[in-house]
Amino acid sequence: MFFEATCKIMKVNNTRLMYLYEAQRCGTMNAASEALDVAPSSVTRQLAALEKELGIALFEKGRRGIKLTEAGELACEHYRERCSHEEAFLSQLDKLKSLKTGTIKVAIGEAFLSDEFSRLISQFMADNPGITVEISIGKTNHVVELVKEDDVHFGLIFDIPRDPKIRIKLALPQPLKVILHPSHPLIKSRIITLSEAAQHRTALPDKTYRMRQIVHMAEDENQTFIDPELTSNSLLLLKDYVKTGKGISFMPEIAVKHELLTNQLISKPTDSSLFNGTKISVVSRLGRQLPNSADLLMRRIQVYLNESIDVLSALNTSG
Repeated sequence: MFFEATCKIMKVNNTRLMYLYEAQRCGTMNAASEALDVAPSSVTRQLAALEKELGIALFEKGRRGIKLTEAGELACEHYRERCSHEEAFLSQLDKLKSLKTGTIKVAIGEAFLSDEFSRLISQFMADNPGITVEISIGKTNHVVELVKEDDVHFGLIFDIPRDPKIRIKLALPQPLKVILHPSHPLIKSRIITLSEAAQHRTALPDKTYRMRQIVHMAEDENQTFIDPELTSNSLLLLKDYVKTGKGISFMPEIAVKHELLTNQLISKPTDSSLFNGTKISVVSRLGRQLPNSADLLMRRIQVYLNESIDVLSALNTSG
């Protein structure tokens, strides 16, 4: 019978359990009514309804004060545990809301990796010591899939493909440009045509990169073929190749921001409409509500990206 009563308690109205708890705590119906700020008859009705619902007596009749039966004690204990669990639950929510705990999962393209980006993440973790940040590195299509499957909270990508399940939180122009060494012969050109670039030694990302796919589309559009001397799945290796002065590559400026600011590399625009129309984007799954901590990190990254674009724009203007 106690098992049956316990199962029923799980479904019972929490208000009736509260009335029972206050009645046993206060000792009398009148005292409970004062504590609850209701009429004594209301307490009596609620307790009668609770006994009827559970099918068992909860307090001994005929006493001047409240004396719980074993079932009544069980019901009160359940109420106390329920309140305790609710308090713990709300406490954990408060911690998450105030960024004291939690895990943020982000996926980014390799083009965004830099010492400056690493410092941003480190500073965020220092400001929020209870937060764990998981960063996954991947190519555009892979990052988009992680976002769509809710494996990450949001993603940072180059030139987003069209996808109805993806929501663009921020999009900033970031053309694909010719990246070269200051001593390279093409340094004299203000705008470099693809046919002109095709005459020089070139290093390109492999075909799984969105950058390479755009290069291929631009080749078709301009009826030009670029035969790379070096192909790699590492942007770091491509940058090192260009630094030797042997050849050129095609990248967004944000991928070589440090090298541009320190004059190790130079960027030049092209005449390609495809190259000039690319963007960098912060994306999340359409309809997903980000937790406060993830939303805060995303906003910091958005500020960082805006500032980076401003710095690069100023560099191009001064150049």
